[in-house]
Amino acid sequence: MDELFDSPLPDGQRTDIQICIFPHLKEFFTVDLREGGVQVTLMNTDDIFSERFYGSVEEEISISVKDQGDYPFAHLINLPMVLEEAVRETAMTYILDRLGVHLDDEDEEFPTVVVYIISGGALQMHSDKVLDGLRNLLKDRAGNSVAGDWEETLNRLIKEESNLLQKLSHQDLAEAVLSDSPDYFTLWENRN
Repeated sequence: MDELFDSPLPDGQRTDIQICIFPHLKEFFTVDLREGGVQVTLMNTDDIFSERFYGSVEEEISISVKDQGDYPFAHLINLPMVLEEAVRETAMTYILDRLGVHLDDEDEEFPTVVVYIISGGALQMHSDKVLDGLRNLLKDRAGNSVAGDWEETLNRLIKEESNLLQKLSHQDLAEAVLSDSPDYFTLWENRN
């Protein structure tokens, strides 16, 4: 898992920016490996998902919904994927803008970006390996001092994500037992 966070792209190139998202937390961090030194930044979704962001998302969704083309049913069937892509692209644009990457600047080369979603079963079972992989990325690319500065923050985020996942898992199980969840069913249930 150590190689996961610093593996080369298919063409052998290293990524410029790595974004580590903990889906159940408001905080996330970025590792900017572009020229000029390594920059590690702890970000908060409140700073990214502003009214301006939501206005951009609404505009993209409106355009996507209205653009039916020649095949309206196919358009409607594919709409969830189109909307997901629009939201993802808008979020990425706002994150990169916050990092000083302006996509409308024609002189600026677009950086390679990798997004890691740090959550799920792998995190619960291997949180120490995830922390080691992130720690090694920072050590290899930024030196021991930067890794040491961020180790406590990384450890905190991993623990918070793990705790929230465990709490949500218990809630899901409780809802299943009470038959309040549409995600669970039993073979013997008769709702008629």
